[in-house]
Amino acid sequence: MKTKDLITLWSAPDPPRLAPKQISIRLPILVSAKIAALCDMYPKKTKTEIIGDLLTTALEQLESTLPSRKGQFWENDPESGEPLYHDVGVCADFRRKTEKHLREIEKEAGVTEPMEYTTNLICSNDDL
Repeated sequence: MKTKDLITLWSAPDPPRLAPKQISIRLPILVSAKIAALCDMYPKKTKTEIIGDLLTTALEQLESTLPSRKGQFWENDPESGEPLYHDVGVCADFRRKTEKHLREIEKEAGVTEPMEYTTNLICSNDDL
């Protein structure tokens, strides 16, 4: 998700799937003011939704910049025919740890249909 997509997202109804445990954090004053301003601008969105969307966007952007290297051949892309490889870099480690925690949180929440999450594809950056 790109930062510019947040405006579209916040203008549309979308019930979030929340983790069972609440996290409490203290924000810098300016960040808190900016979030309050976004809440004023998008009154149909809760503070939780806005912060969650901002974090999602930042984490996706961060993940796309993590170092990544080609590992073993995995398969050819069904659409393009290009070879796909397992990732063996920092990005792959981040994805594996994310999936581990995702499964733990889903179990804790009693989720019966786990989210699809791909950990074995190469990350999209220029280190390949």
